[in-house]
Amino acid sequence: MDDIRTVHAVVIDHKAVLRSPGHAHDGIADFLRWLDERDISFVLLTTDPVDAEAALAAAGLPAPALHLSRDDIPGTPNRGSGAWLKEVADRLELRANQTVFVGTSEWDWRTGINAGVVYIHARWANHVRNNKGMITLSAGEPAHVGELLEHFFLEEPRWAFARDDARDFKIRSLLPPNVRFPGNNGTFTLQDIFTRGETVPVGDQDARDILMLCLLSSAYLDGTLPHRSLFCVYPSSSPGRVSAQLAGFLTGAKVMVGSYYREDLLERVTQAPDTSLERVKRNRGQMSTADISIAAQARTVRVNPRYRGRLTGKTVIVFDDFTTEGTSIEWARILLSKAGAAQVIALTVGKYGSRHTNYGLRLGTWRDSTSRHPSITIDPYTVSNLTATDFVSAVFPGTYGPGPEHSLTATMAHFATAAQNTG
Repeated sequence: MDDIRTVHAVVIDHKAVLRSPGHAHDGIADFLRWLDERDISFVLLTTDPVDAEAALAAAGLPAPALHLSRDDIPGTPNRGSGAWLKEVADRLELRANQTVFVGTSEWDWRTGINAGVVYIHARWANHVRNNKGMITLSAGEPAHVGELLEHFFLEEPRWAFARDDARDFKIRSLLPPNVRFPGNNGTFTLQDIFTRGETVPVGDQDARDILMLCLLSSAYLDGTLPHRSLFCVYPSSSPGRVSAQLAGFLTGAKVMVGSYYREDLLERVTQAPDTSLERVKRNRGQMSTADISIAAQARTVRVNPRYRGRLTGKTVIVFDDFTTEGTSIEWARILLSKAGAAQVIALTVGKYGSRHTNYGLRLGTWRDSTSRHPSITIDPYTVSNLTATDFVSAVFPGTYGPGPEHSLTATMAHFATAAQNTG
């Protein structure tokens, strides 16, 4: 199972299974049967040692594949420690990202995020409510957990574009740019949401949330959503702004696997050309004198000085709506690496083209047609007065394809139809 990048075990707190001794919550029996049909292990957690098989049998439920109580966890930690879910993964010989945790309390939530495991809050256990500060995936009934699993965690991640290189850098892009999906009011494109800022309903869901959850769940299954990483959004062309659509989702999603969102980590200091609009102009044959090279990013974007010394050894995940030639995310990589980040990962919703351009600062003394130049150095906390000739570049292909276009179309149709049937 180790080479299959899907969820293979669902860990459930006993209070989400039994509403009282001998009585199961409505829908739990059907959900456990659904898991068994898909060869997904059911793991039960209890604080105190119990005869789990007998307790579940009394409620007409099957025995779990694994039952753990606090006495089974090395060091006997309280709930909240990630050691609980580490022990589950070790015993089932799975990676942490091949599991999800369904819980009922703030301490369950902390158990999940401290282990880097996706947490789903069981709202049907109605004697427990979300505590202040908990922002989680949630489900109103057990079948809704199955719905989340089926549409976001049971298919291997597919990317429109993916590339890893030796610079401790990865890029993952979810979809080609021009796909169309069904919504409540006809079809829509990625540009409708992320470029035009439209709110697109799909059933009772926001299409933005479906797309972003697919992006994050794919990165989770792929292993490119490391625990305790920092999330940030590459800034918009205007100072003080990032994509409202990306930021609006990440403000809550930062806790999906125990990461931290820092909206101000990268900041645009002065106005820059809107690269998307400039490329549209050029594709239409319209005149444009705007500089959209990586140098334009260097002259306007920096790491916020308040993070000086705080990025050493960190993994930083940079989100952007679209990438084409890679100038923005490559400048983010250069800045964050200079500021001490150990790894930079770029996650984008859309990808134009099938290639990525690696950029680097010129090192060592170099000569152009008129003079000699010293090695290029930068302070990542200050914008740099660089030109395109201060960089060296090389174009590289990555793996390229349609991404999860087909399965996401089915997901959008499912949510739209489900809302109509319950309306």
